[in-house]
Amino acid sequence: MGDAVVAFEGACRVEGASVVDVTDARAGSVVVAKDMLHFIAEHFGAGLLEASLLQRLLVFCCFEALLARQVAALVRRGDDLFIGAAKLSVSVATVSPVSALIHLGLNIDKTGCPVNAATLPEIGVPPDELARDVLRRYADEVGDVLNAAATVSPVTPRGAPPTP
Repeated sequence: MGDAVVAFEGACRVEGASVVDVTDARAGSVVVAKDMLHFIAEHFGAGLLEASLLQRLLVFCCFEALLARQVAALVRRGDDLFIGAAKLSVSVATVSPVSALIHLGLNIDKTGCPVNAATLPEIGVPPDELARDVLRRYADEVGDVLNAAATVSPVTPRGAPPTP
């Protein structure tokens, strides 16, 4: 057991105390869609800063996968993806007592969305193919980061003994 990322399709409704983004919670925001492609990642031992960075990495992997499919008018702003001015994604990162938790959702059926939204069918992207591609990209990137971190020596102050 350890870190994991999964993808699945299903409805989305987040409201009230379940909204963990403080700005959205104060505004009374609700996240709703009849159908979404969801990505859930869990990373043990990571703090909120690492969760936010991993969230951006997951969103960027999705952005790259959509770019590879030549999706027109695709824009990434922080942890959000847009098709023109229409929002394609929702995303949040938070922490539990033991892990960092990340959710990225991409609209499949925007019925009920409270904002101008785009969907994967509108841009001609099959959710199952995209899910496999994004999962592979994310796993590869996280693996590369962990490998890079394991293959460098720490810097020590001049005259200090090296760390074993």
